[in-house]
Amino acid sequence: MKKILFLGQLPPPIHGVSLMNSYILNSKSIKSNFFIEMVDLKFASSNSELHKFSFLKFFKTIFYGHEIVNKILTKKPDLVYFTFCPTGFAFYRDAFYVVLLKLLNSKIVFHLHGKGIKKNAKKCFLKKYLYTWVFKNTHIICLSEHLSEDISEVYRDVPFIVPNGIEVLPKFNGIEKRLKRSIPQILFLSNYKRDKGVLVFIEALGILKNQGYLFTARLVGAPANLTIEFLENVISDQNLTEVTKIIGPLYGDDKLLEFQEADIFVFPTYNDAFPLVNLEALHYILPVISTFEGRIPDIVIDNETGFLVEIHNSQLLAENIAILLTDKDFILKMGNNGYLRFINNYKCITYLIRKPKRNILIG
Repeated sequence: MKKILFLGQLPPPIHGVSLMNSYILNSKSIKSNFFIEMVDLKFASSNSELHKFSFLKFFKTIFYGHEIVNKILTKKPDLVYFTFCPTGFAFYRDAFYVVLLKLLNSKIVFHLHGKGIKKNAKKCFLKKYLYTWVFKNTHIICLSEHLSEDISEVYRDVPFIVPNGIEVLPKFNGIEKRLKRSIPQILFLSNYKRDKGVLVFIEALGILKNQGYLFTARLVGAPANLTIEFLENVISDQNLTEVTKIIGPLYGDDKLLEFQEADIFVFPTYNDAFPLVNLEALHYILPVISTFEGRIPDIVIDNETGFLVEIHNSQLLAENIAILLTDKDFILKMGNNGYLRFINNYKCITYLIRKPKRNILIG
């Protein structure tokens, strides 16, 4: 049986990349076909620590480097699978691990869950050279054809294409309850970060309330660079306290219950590549209002499974939410369209990796 060394982060903290890593690592198909060794690159215990430098992270970088070398020398894997971070300080940390892997002649497959490489490479020739060296003589997995353009200037081969997927649960059967609800419930679910659009969402809710629309809203997520207290103050300033609640982090069945109880899902992010949360909303037959960010347009089809709006545009976001607040039939139509799109494209049973003249089923 072939051996794979898996380099990446598992929950906690919970975010898109750590969740996808856990899905892949626990795949029955992967487990039955490969022997897996794991180095869990855990540099943060909470989402608020993810993008902060600390000396502890520096020492962990050296520690994990030693562990990687030890695994390579003792386990002799046939392949190293690496959920490589393409930007920020974490890029240089992960590039250090690539140096070690290449010195040991390891066969490397990168799985890119982020974006920003093309932009960074254009800004700095040295960084472009470093990207090109890191990706040379490796294989890369991208989340979509469009996202593969992000590496077009630093990678000469053709990447594999693997869209994210989530586990298929029994189909939600609470549509009648939704139709009977007199006041629609709007859901935002993501870590409390500015770049997830949570402040834009609250501003849009303020616009809707001032215009006389009836709704309730729930904001579910873990504090990152915004605290619960800060968000509650923003909600109070917008005169939304009676209709908008900050819930905090929820997991497992508690999180799924939020999707079941909602009528509309809103995620006005301005820093995402392929967010899983939109897939989860489609799975629960919810219309999704999101942005033209990353490959969200591959997930949410504008005017069919939801609406897409410009980033930072609270007025346009409010206008699109208002359309659904006044039309339950449109909510149901978009929700059903979204569920079919999810089932046909994003159910996490198998991943089909697409590359010219090659189809590989991996799990």
